[in-house]
Amino acid sequence: MSEALKCKVRRKNLVDDDQLQKLIDSDCKLLTSKQFAQLVNLKTDAALRKQRSKNRSLFPYSRIGRRIFYISDLIVKTLHDNIHEAQLR
Repeated sequence: MSEALKCKVRRKNLVDDDQLQKLIDSDCKLLTSKQFAQLVNLKTDAALRKQRSKNRSLFPYSRIGRRIFYISDLIVKTLHDNIHEAQLR
């Protein structure tokens, strides 16, 4: 493979901060760990962090560098997959 065809991928060159912010604000809604914690009425994101560290997270997440993102479409899908019908006694 020639030197001209080699692609150097560096962590900082994958997505710059402006592109990442546009992705977060676009239709493909990404939620940070803090935003997701507020959405599910948690005081802090510590519970989510603990679930991730023990590999017990119910919700799928993505890690970009050191930042954690939850994809809103996958959150809704997970909630729909885990619906339990109420049973009367």
